[in-house]
Amino acid sequence: MEIRSGIPVERELDALVVPWFDDADATGEWWEGPATVWLEGHGRSGEVSGWARLGAVDAPDVFIVRIDAGARPMAESCRRAAGAGVRAARARGLGSVGFRVPETADGAAWQASAEGLALGDWRYDGLRDAEGRTAAPEERVLIAGGKAGPEAEAAVRRGCVLAEAQNATRELVTLPGNVATPRYLAAEAERLAGEHGFRVEVRDRKRLEEEGFGGLLTVARGSVEEPRFIEMEHEGSGGDPVVVVGKGVTFDAGGISLKPASGMEDMKYDMAGAAAVFGIMIAAARLEIPQRVVGLVPATENLPAGDAVKPGDVIRGLSGKSIEVINTDAEGRLILSDALTYAQRLDPVAIVDMATLTGACVIALGHHAVAVLANDRGIAGELSEAGEATGERTWPLPLWKAYRAQLDSDIADIKNIGGRGAGTITAGWFLREFVSDDVPWAHLDIAGTAWAKEARGWQPKGATGVGVRLVHEWLRVRERG
Repeated sequence: MEIRSGIPVERELDALVVPWFDDADATGEWWEGPATVWLEGHGRSGEVSGWARLGAVDAPDVFIVRIDAGARPMAESCRRAAGAGVRAARARGLGSVGFRVPETADGAAWQASAEGLALGDWRYDGLRDAEGRTAAPEERVLIAGGKAGPEAEAAVRRGCVLAEAQNATRELVTLPGNVATPRYLAAEAERLAGEHGFRVEVRDRKRLEEEGFGGLLTVARGSVEEPRFIEMEHEGSGGDPVVVVGKGVTFDAGGISLKPASGMEDMKYDMAGAAAVFGIMIAAARLEIPQRVVGLVPATENLPAGDAVKPGDVIRGLSGKSIEVINTDAEGRLILSDALTYAQRLDPVAIVDMATLTGACVIALGHHAVAVLANDRGIAGELSEAGEATGERTWPLPLWKAYRAQLDSDIADIKNIGGRGAGTITAGWFLREFVSDDVPWAHLDIAGTAWAKEARGWQPKGATGVGVRLVHEWLRVRERG
């Protein structure tokens, strides 16, 4: 992505996107004509204008995105404006697109502007025939009021890498269940490891049986697709790792506790947490972050069959705890229990897991925030700050001991659901049973944020890739201390 200085007054670009802040100091005084006319009739923040000419037929088409002063941090405003603007330009069939970076932009705003252009310009059509595919995105340019310094250039590079990693995550989530199987994810991990230089190890069914991954193997019993446990490592500067874990249910029919048919096709994205781990590993390797990072993905399908796990069955996972399975559609926590148990064997400094875990999370927070449940207030606060910086906002839910009683079983150490009330919290409590209290751990429930039903800001309709930039920002700030 190129940085240029000055405003294009001739058609060297097809389109120019201008974030118009209600705060005049942020917008600058470089151009007021068409913007003033349009702003009189459009008051909603984030709304994109129709196109306006810069004063000549051969000048680029201009798209104005209005930003309410103080509505959100400038970086997130730039990210949303760039994404909305590039989507509007593409809808008109325009090729090369420039984004006017505010004159007061700092490094975070430069990074966010680059992210917005790349994230808003994403579309997956790899399964269409040649006629149905869109052309590869044309030139994307950031326009600076003056000379952009080294800080801006470094921020833009970081933003491009993160956006590309997030787009790779989006592609994995978008793929249908007959393509993105557990074996496909394992092969993709090996391909990415070779491309980006991180380590990968894949456990097949035989090895999972030998090592006692009972939770993962139990969920996989109903499917002819074999499970995989994928371990990826970015070595960094060495030392004890941060471990990121992602739920990898590549298709979730609910097992014997079968889901309703309506909307079941969406259950291909029940591996969005796993896909985010892939994106995090790509970004860690490409940005050469010093922190050692290990990514873990338990991958399986959850289908009904004659030998599938049944409600009322009692199983044992890698931890050795007995688990009464009350609902086979609460399968994600079973495979994550094995992954979290394994994660602790790596002597981690912290663990973060991501999963489309509960519909209750959508009821509680809708589609605007990631639920955070943690055994440590420090890590929850760090993730909250990272969420504000990246626009992938989080909100904490409690893990009070009173909720643990809902998981008491009459015949086993724990049961896998705690009833209708506080479903997201009891799911978090279940996971907490498999994490030592002396290891900072946070669970991110991304059920409401992994898929967008409609386009907004930098997000086209479809897979969001949530978690990649959030966790990377948390890692970056954590490393700086």
